[in-house]
Amino acid sequence: MLKKNYIPYIFAFFLCIISFVVLFPLLQPGFIKTDDAAWMVIRLTSFYQSLADGQFPVRFLGRLNQNYGYPVANFLYPGFLYLGSALHIAKIPFQNSVEIIMAGSVIAGAFGLFFWLQLFFGPLASFIGASTFLFSPYLLYDLYKRGSVGELLATGVAMLTLFIVEKRWRILVPFCIFILLISHNTLALVFSLFFFIYIVVKKEFSFLVPMAIGVMMSSFFWIPAFFERSFVRFNELSVSNPFDFFGISFMLFYTSIPFLLGLIYMVVHRKKEYTKENWFFIITFLVAGFFALPISGIFWKLPILSQFFQFPYRWYALWLIVGPWLVGSMIESFREKEKFISIAVIGVICVLTSYGFLTKAKSEVHEEGYYTTNEATTTVADEYMPKWVIEKPEKRSNEKLEFFDGRGVFLNTEISTKKIVTKIKAEEDSIIQINTVFYPGWGATLDGKPVEVSGQNPRGLMHILVPKGEHLLFVEFRETVFRFIADVLSAIGFITYGIFILLFLLHGKFQKHKSISYLKDVWS
Repeated sequence: MLKKNYIPYIFAFFLCIISFVVLFPLLQPGFIKTDDAAWMVIRLTSFYQSLADGQFPVRFLGRLNQNYGYPVANFLYPGFLYLGSALHIAKIPFQNSVEIIMAGSVIAGAFGLFFWLQLFFGPLASFIGASTFLFSPYLLYDLYKRGSVGELLATGVAMLTLFIVEKRWRILVPFCIFILLISHNTLALVFSLFFFIYIVVKKEFSFLVPMAIGVMMSSFFWIPAFFERSFVRFNELSVSNPFDFFGISFMLFYTSIPFLLGLIYMVVHRKKEYTKENWFFIITFLVAGFFALPISGIFWKLPILSQFFQFPYRWYALWLIVGPWLVGSMIESFREKEKFISIAVIGVICVLTSYGFLTKAKSEVHEEGYYTTNEATTTVADEYMPKWVIEKPEKRSNEKLEFFDGRGVFLNTEISTKKIVTKIKAEEDSIIQINTVFYPGWGATLDGKPVEVSGQNPRGLMHILVPKGEHLLFVEFRETVFRFIADVLSAIGFITYGIFILLFLLHGKFQKHKSISYLKDVWS
């Protein structure tokens, strides 16, 4: 007879098998064909190029926008880009790196949920709850229709954070919050707000400090991303019309049957068992469902929802947490015979609702050069293009440097995505045009002295005045003072976290030291 301690690992093994079934289309030759995933590979290749050229943190992707560059990495979730770059350094092709992140996020989410649910329910109920996560329509839609790498990564990290918070492993919370905040702009906010309310409901206020450290660690990204929006078109554009996507939201709603059954059972049959956590999960489920459906249409006319959330169905991300919990709670309360019947019903529903996603998933085969030479912007409406770019380039320029006004030649030119060094022989006073979009951070020196870089032209390209004669021009993208302050805050966060980890590890050697013992109690 199996010992009870082994039973969770048996269910974890079966969860691996189910994960393999769900992720099988990713294992096919080529790269998964979705709306966005290929664009994410293209963005990753450009990001890696800028990183290899010495830009850190990476903010300006010089190859994109027809080789004129633009600051998309300053605003959009760089988490998967850093992870993908690390995988590529390990000699993994770019497209495989993205698929690994997608698959790894789903597996991490499933196991994070399983072990989190086990803290509430038995192994069987936890296994069924985690399985409904794997087969949930919203997750499969993200995986095989949209290919939203950032959302998948944020979801996986959020599920692991749930388990870590419930286990009270405070020492890991800062790192989880850090990864979450750079994984996806919208879902980072949604999940962070969920965790904040969750720990308040549970009165675990000691988690606020670790969370704050994680927020500080990610300052290098979110502070410029939030405060520099006035430099780009984001606030002036509606990337998508939320009302066009309520149809998808409704489809994902009525196919999320296991979650809805769990909610109905909790409301109808278990009213007397409500705890604060129960109320919190039920209210979260209802609020998320409300904002995902047409009934909330009046709120989607507000800019904060239409611009930042963009798609109503993104609210279903919270269902990926509370839905499996509702299912697990329902299964846990059933007798043995009822459990068998309900599991069979849920299994059939999961197969039927996931069949279309899994069978229609296709792959396409491209050489890596298809991704590494693509120079598109990789965004829907160029929402992160600087405001001063009035005329978007339709094709790349033949030369990176040219005389916009005047005459002369360029000698011994060195060009990368981060800097340009050239010797100019100007036959008269001239204006040099650098065929790169200007964005704060680009600066230049002429013969070692700072010169003004202007982007005040319809195409927003860098213009520099050069007097007649021979000159050495040095142009480079660096951190602004504002971004440098954000970087310093991140560094302080990492140093603080490192000190706590060191003290935590040293606790065993210095148990009698009161301050270290106190830190052990706080962080463990």
